[in-house]
Amino acid sequence: MSTAGLPTIWELVADGAATLPEPFGRAALINWVSARRPDVGISSIAAHIQFATANATHTGHNPFADREPLLNRVGRGQYLRYREVDGGTSHGAVVRSGRVVLIGSSGATATAPDEAGRLFGSDGFARAREHAVHSQLPWFVLSAKHGLLDPDEVITPYEVQIDDQPAAYRTAWGEWVVAQLADRLQLDGVTVEVHGGVDFAQPLRQPLARRGAVLEIPLPGTWRESGPTATGDSASGPVDAPVRAALDRLRGLVGRHGSAS
Repeated sequence: MSTAGLPTIWELVADGAATLPEPFGRAALINWVSARRPDVGISSIAAHIQFATANATHTGHNPFADREPLLNRVGRGQYLRYREVDGGTSHGAVVRSGRVVLIGSSGATATAPDEAGRLFGSDGFARAREHAVHSQLPWFVLSAKHGLLDPDEVITPYEVQIDDQPAAYRTAWGEWVVAQLADRLQLDGVTVEVHGGVDFAQPLRQPLARRGAVLEIPLPGTWRESGPTATGDSASGPVDAPVRAALDRLRGLVGRHGSAS
């Protein structure tokens, strides 16, 4: 308790995480704490949430580094309560989820540093991001330069493209990305959706398989098939059949190529 007899912000973050249904949003947790300590600024609560998150990136001193974390981030602004892993405490705790979404960076980048989840301007990236956020699944951005990025990780614009890289680079990149993902998620039995094309997906196939994960390349538009588009038109139509057939052929080619290698 604080000297004034009120609960500390750390205590309230812990209580909020234990009370709110999972996964809970950052805004919901901030509101929960603020309602009980209206004398504390939002920025202070947000800083405590950052310090309390096991898989957050800390650029400066963490005054609570000696404490067990309270949270694990599983998506943009989405959290689970911190859990012990395999009977032991791990500050790099892996989150358990049956499915995770990876979105390949595509389209023109912003002209200034921005969050990875907002930096890329293609329609496909925006639709995949919308799907990931709506699904409330853990999701990350695939970068040819940085590997795996949390959606709210701020980076500077760059021009490195995965399809411009030699085979050795893409193989090493795939191993690197899956190692980064394994630091965040329990991969055994997980389905990994890769949006952004075969150039991003293929280097991940074997490293994921070795960890017991299944690679899935969603068909274009599948996250919109369950309802109307923003303009009110049906999300599916005559074009779906040839697109689906083409993707099936592509998956077959990827599978045969992987078996031969």
